[in-house]
Amino acid sequence: MSKDYYKILGVPQNATKDEIKKKYRELAHKYHPDKSGGDENRFKEINEAYQVLGDEKKRTQYDQFGTTFDQNSRQGGFNWGDFGGGQGFDFGSEGGHSGGFGEFDFSDIFEDFFGGGAAGTKTSSKREKRGKDIQIDLEMQFEESIFGGKRAVTLQKLSRCSSCDGSGGEKGTKIITCKTCNGRGSVQKTQRTFLGSFTQVSICQDCRGSGGRPEKLCHDCLGRGIKYDKETIEVVMPKSINDGEILKISGKGEASLSGGVPGDLYIRVRVAKHKTFRRQEDNIIMTLPINIAQSALGDTIEVATLDGNINLKIPEGTQGGDILKIRGRGAWSKSGYGRGDMLAEIKVEIPKKLSKKAKDLLNELKKEI
Repeated sequence: MSKDYYKILGVPQNATKDEIKKKYRELAHKYHPDKSGGDENRFKEINEAYQVLGDEKKRTQYDQFGTTFDQNSRQGGFNWGDFGGGQGFDFGSEGGHSGGFGEFDFSDIFEDFFGGGAAGTKTSSKREKRGKDIQIDLEMQFEESIFGGKRAVTLQKLSRCSSCDGSGGEKGTKIITCKTCNGRGSVQKTQRTFLGSFTQVSICQDCRGSGGRPEKLCHDCLGRGIKYDKETIEVVMPKSINDGEILKISGKGEASLSGGVPGDLYIRVRVAKHKTFRRQEDNIIMTLPINIAQSALGDTIEVATLDGNINLKIPEGTQGGDILKIRGRGAWSKSGYGRGDMLAEIKVEIPKKLSKKAKDLLNELKKEI
């Protein structure tokens, strides 16, 4: 009888690839026979369904012909050979899978039982070796975002122990063979399942993969080589950085628990709003209020810029909304071609109250224009 793979996975026929993948992962975790309440037959059925629906080509054929599109490979039910074009699983490949699973990382399921990868993987993954990344927000004033500079950032993070310089032992202490791993630097755990025997190899946490341990542990970090501490980092802020831009400071994240390289520090910049200026790409824009006399007759007025005050000429007949360009007073170009411009947007202010003399003058002016 034809099987309804969509019903088996509990997804609609128009489900996206990500939705199918998510549902498969959920059911595979739930029904794995080595888990409490697991169901071997249900687990096989789920894998069979995902083998088809998780592969775009097979799914298209299934939607058109049903399970008859590949009866020969389906009659035997769940088959290791089906999951890689007859090649079986390749636990040593990147992602922990091959063949019909597409982008799905099957090692996620094994981590429930082993706490790491399966047989054939390296002693430790990159995630185990490398320290955690740190992400922070940093607010900058508008002027600082244009001109750049240096900022001191203080972090409370996992750092290399300064007392033992990360060795984990008191200075001058002797290094002895680690009893946990017998000097191998790694520990191995094997578990038998109906799918076969799987072996997980991971870094020894007691010696952090070195195979040796200090005879006398560091009094400060208790042999870990790392501890939580405050660290002040000097960050060089580039010129003309944008709001929301992210800076990466390599190696300034948390120290590694396994003695590997530290993580990175990511700084998301938040630029505070300025009361006068706003930025548009490489240009800086400001609103410049003038009165009706200056608009009609022209004038020279003092204008504030980020580089200091300058005298700006207002031409006769300047209208509200006109833009006066002050060259070279904008932000530095990311392409390296100098600075942008400052754009002064004219706003003609009309007085709400006038003296009798001012009204008489305007009435005379009205007769002339």
